Amino acid sequence: MPFKPGGRTDTVARLVGEKIQEDGLLPQPFVVVNADGGAGANAVNRMQRGDDDGHTIIHWHHQALIAMAMNLGDFSLDDFKAIGYTGGGSPVWVVSADSEFQTLDELIAHLKANPRSLVEAVGIGTIPHFVGAMLASEGGFETRYVTANSGADRLRLILGGNADIALFAASEYLAQGEGLRPLVYFGKERLPALPDVPTALELGYDVSWANPNWWLAPASTPDENIAILAEALETVINDPDIVEYFNNNTLQPYWTPGDEAFEDAQKQLEALSAVAATIN
Repeated sequence: MPFKPGGRTDTVARLVGEKIQEDGLLPQPFVVVNADGGAGANAVNRMQRGDDDGHTIIHWHHQALIAMAMNLGDFSLDDFKAIGYTGGGSPVWVVSADSEFQTLDELIAHLKANPRSLVEAVGIGTIPHFVGAMLASEGGFETRYVTANSGADRLRLILGGNADIALFAASEYLAQGEGLRPLVYFGKERLPALPDVPTALELGYDVSWANPNWWLAPASTPDENIAILAEALETVINDPDIVEYFNNNTLQPYWTPGDEAFEDAQKQLEALSAVAATIN
């Protein structure tokens, strides 16, 4: 686990591990070890020191791709074999509740007519920066940045009128409740908790950010061992208790097999690398 205990990715890993243990889905104990630091490099190094038979794996998400795009760690997609995605969570792009913009198309039309006239709160090199930049590239517009390195910073800037646009996890937006208007959701499908917020895909912009719960093994892991792990993970993500937890925490429960997950990751990395080239 390339993060400290307590975050979403860590919590999901522990819930999955507990269910695997309870139901006896794997012949070995499932132990979560936190190895944060180095933009994920510490966890990758620990994985690579283990046997390449699938007994030492990583649970990550697409922040790994940002690290690769920005050359923050000594690793690449070639170092991994994807086991699969067990669901994920996507963010929303918001404006203040009193903004003149009611829809994403209105906002983009304004920015095309008036380039860089709106301020976007981001931390350079973070998920909010990259997701917004991918949408800007796809939509043919440009914003102006103000630095905001945390969700609290972005919220303060939006509510204080010092920024016009910001990205938040769906759970962050729902917890805030007031003062914000979501214009677009970056999942592949609409979020049940936000049924009136369209996805970028349905609005015609080929941009999504699912930030999936991504399970990875060393690239040399035998396919038959990957299949054993994948079967256990697919079983867990379809378990009613896990589905209920996901639905109650603005996460979407689904299973994406390893080959499809790897192909999706490659596509995302290409888009992220294009953004990284503008800031490196």
